[in-house]
Amino acid sequence: MTTTASERLLDTTEGTRWLQGRGWVYQLLIDFSGNSPSLSLMAPWQRQAALREELALTEGGRRLQEYLGELEPCELSKVCQTETLEYERLFAGPDALLPCICESIYCAADQRSGQRCLQNIREAYAGCGIVFNKLQSETDDHLAIELEFIAVAGEHMDDAQGLPESRLMWLDTQIDFLENHLMKWTPRLSNELIALARTPLYREIGHIVGEFIPYDLQMLRLLRKDLT
Repeated sequence: MTTTASERLLDTTEGTRWLQGRGWVYQLLIDFSGNSPSLSLMAPWQRQAALREELALTEGGRRLQEYLGELEPCELSKVCQTETLEYERLFAGPDALLPCICESIYCAADQRSGQRCLQNIREAYAGCGIVFNKLQSETDDHLAIELEFIAVAGEHMDDAQGLPESRLMWLDTQIDFLENHLMKWTPRLSNELIALARTPLYREIGHIVGEFIPYDLQMLRLLRKDLT
């Protein structure tokens, strides 16, 4: 996206839609990368998909919106079974193709550099006072945890309206983490997931990972330009 010199990001339709919906997109990625797509998970997302304009921010999101929107209620149970099997095949089964979607696995050359990577991530979390309730013993560099960090930091940024220094601090926190962590490894993960996925849900999740994270970083940079 580009804006003119006199046009502020949040005065545009796209900018407003992005800021209002980015947390929702991150929650979508968190839910389906960290959890098996049970009926209790799929049903609310299927109901919301047609109503959420934020999905249209990416090509993968538009296709996922169409896929979920076209499902009939009577089809949902069978689709959940299919997507659950796909989740197991990709992430959780004994022969999972992507058993560890973690930054240290993608970025570290050896055990020592992997430990250093994890330590840097933990320091980023601790520096912001953010602690996660890990329901499935995820490591700190798991995709779902890193995305949750961005989502929580985004909520703090939104809550800091009227406090310019605090808002900029949370904004910079997100930009720094996206640049130095998520953008270092998720493009490769995206390509792998797109190539390996056999179902519409996980194929489009792969596309959204590859499209939305760099888009979000671009928009955060534009927002910072407006605020300084």
